[in-house]
Amino acid sequence: MKKILLIFFLTTTFSLFAQVFSTGTQTLLPGLTANIEIDKNAFTTTLTLAGPSDVWFAIGFGNSEMNGTDIFMTDGNTIRDAYTEPGSSSSLQRPIPPQDDSSIESGDWTLISNTVSGGIRTIIATRVNDTQDSKDFIFNALADSLSIIYAKGTSTSTYVWHGPQNRGATVLNLTSLGISENKLLSFGIYPNPVSTLLTIQLPSVTEKAEVGIFDFTGRLVKSKTITSNDASIDVGKISNGIYVVRVATNAKFGFQRFIKK
Repeated sequence: MKKILLIFFLTTTFSLFAQVFSTGTQTLLPGLTANIEIDKNAFTTTLTLAGPSDVWFAIGFGNSEMNGTDIFMTDGNTIRDAYTEPGSSSSLQRPIPPQDDSSIESGDWTLISNTVSGGIRTIIATRVNDTQDSKDFIFNALADSLSIIYAKGTSTSTYVWHGPQNRGATVLNLTSLGISENKLLSFGIYPNPVSTLLTIQLPSVTEKAEVGIFDFTGRLVKSKTITSNDASIDVGKISNGIYVVRVATNAKFGFQRFIKK
């Protein structure tokens, strides 16, 4: 069975070079839009969230209510990976405020860009589809739709309770997009097979990239941000076998197969 899964994984990853699935840019509230792209080959999801630059705004995934939801929040200066525990406050009958689900404020999300134009702040961030964290929503590229909740505040000073006019829930359809050649990143790796340090040869114009190593099931086993001055990743502690290394910048991504011995 493992051999069949391995063959299927390598075939779909390298031969088919499958598609990205996207919600397209959707208006959630006046001035608040979202676009979610799930890439099953790169094993990553890219969120583009835009809203008024003078308020906080947030989006939650895989639920139609706040309780027990994986939430992405921004106050304009930082992004937060948060989670609302199931349950509500007995005195206010309101959901428990979202709490950071890791010691790092941005959690599993990597901020790609944070720009303001015409009073609208646009946040672009990426995350692996399955973080292996029970509090994180698993983005499924093969799903037909995605349930979300969303909200915005009246200022950027703090995340506070917001009225019905500033929140909502909906179901977004996912449609298939083709991957254009100009999004593919060409890079080299050595040595292959490797026992300890795998070195990534980035293109000369690329100074920084996100590296992920995946097993044949698509599970992330190792990740690191590399630069032109530090382009190696230690694979000494992962089990022997065949793996896929994904290298991604803010505009391109690519794959290589290697053997850990």
